[in-house]
Amino acid sequence: MRVSTPNMNLFDISSNKKNLILKMLTVIVIVGAIIIGWNYYDVMWWIQWYRIAASQGLAGIINIYRLCVPPECKAPYPPLAILIFVPLYALTSYFQPMIRMVLLKTFIVLLPGTMVYMVIRRTKGIDYAWLWLLSWPFLQILFCLQFDVLIALFILLSTTMIIRCEIDKAGLFLGLATMIKHVAAILLPLHIIFLKIVKGGKETLRYILVYAVVIGCIALPFFVVAPSEFIDHILLFHSSRAPQDISLWALATIFLENYVIELRQLIGNLWALFFAAVYILSLYLFWHQLKQYKFNYDDKLLLIYTSIVLLLFISLNKVGNLNYIVWFIPVAFLALNRNHLKILYKLTFALGITGLIYVFMLFIPPASADKVMFISEDFTYWNAKALIAQSLNPYIFSTLSSLMYIANPYSAEPFSSPTDFVTSISLFRVLYILRPHIMVAVIIISQILLSIIIVLKFRWLKDYILGFF
Repeated sequence: MRVSTPNMNLFDISSNKKNLILKMLTVIVIVGAIIIGWNYYDVMWWIQWYRIAASQGLAGIINIYRLCVPPECKAPYPPLAILIFVPLYALTSYFQPMIRMVLLKTFIVLLPGTMVYMVIRRTKGIDYAWLWLLSWPFLQILFCLQFDVLIALFILLSTTMIIRCEIDKAGLFLGLATMIKHVAAILLPLHIIFLKIVKGGKETLRYILVYAVVIGCIALPFFVVAPSEFIDHILLFHSSRAPQDISLWALATIFLENYVIELRQLIGNLWALFFAAVYILSLYLFWHQLKQYKFNYDDKLLLIYTSIVLLLFISLNKVGNLNYIVWFIPVAFLALNRNHLKILYKLTFALGITGLIYVFMLFIPPASADKVMFISEDFTYWNAKALIAQSLNPYIFSTLSSLMYIANPYSAEPFSSPTDFVTSISLFRVLYILRPHIMVAVIIISQILLSIIIVLKFRWLKDYILGFF
């Protein structure tokens, strides 16, 4: 892999003073993201895994998909996510809740993020590496606590190992990524095409074998013990989910709420059809360009297409979770030049702002107006105040409560209908009334930004192809 000379004006840290200022800024921002809070709605399901394991022992872990019964428990991830979280939570359970949260974020997000930093620094230079640590997609995961930075790390390592023709490691890392979130498997055909053209059939089969062994060793024990429950949690749950977050398909959810259940099968089929079409087209273009232009298999082609495929999935998916953006950022850092990366950084920052507005509108107006909020994953209504209270540092929540007139939170339990709370008068009542319209605007703006990034990626790919000769 080529090593580029750092030459980036966005963060020029050539002087000791600028270096010190940037380091201090990075530490402040990272510490802030760690201590503000987390997304308790996701974490509370993970804690249920730990409780099952604590009560049942090792048998509880291997039977987790059978013992984790909705609606009290959900396990929509492949087994490696569970195998990572349960021991870590057990180790951190001896500490106070705030310290526990910091430790979990450190192990699950900050350490993988630091490893990404090291890869980018070694390959592209320290300027790019600092930019990664201050990128909104990374900081967003550091705040909410999710496995996505770990997935981004494994995707980055797998892709770089493919480029370096370290076949076993490449198969290992993609297998690990798939066993945290199975969407990583969409990169397998891309890798196979690259290896088949670069190394031939023998090395391609070797790669597939290593990948399959990793998947089998991790998933097979859980599948054998509870095959139907395993499929229900990992596959059928996602196929039956209603559209949510910044996906265009989620416009139906905003206005229909729990009535969207009538359309979920149709929407699920439509988004999958659209993605399959552009996915197959992308694979064909990748294969065609490798065969036609004979690039000597330059690393950037695989890196750019990896980021494009992931970005297409994020944009077209019925679950438009902005946490997913971080998946393609590390490989994009290695693929793009200085000017392109500046543009990408600004666009992802703008996406982060729209995502922040979306989350604000999702939680704050219902909480301040004593209303419940609809969670499409469950097709039910939840106490918005309680979710906010459980998600934020108590000191921050106390300040927020006084500003928004939020009363003491109730317990974090679902409600059967949106009329379970009596509306109170607050300054945020107007926001609550305008909430659907604002969320629609945010979704449209987010999709425009994602579309711009996709178009730019193909344009940069064209420039790269023409500039190669």
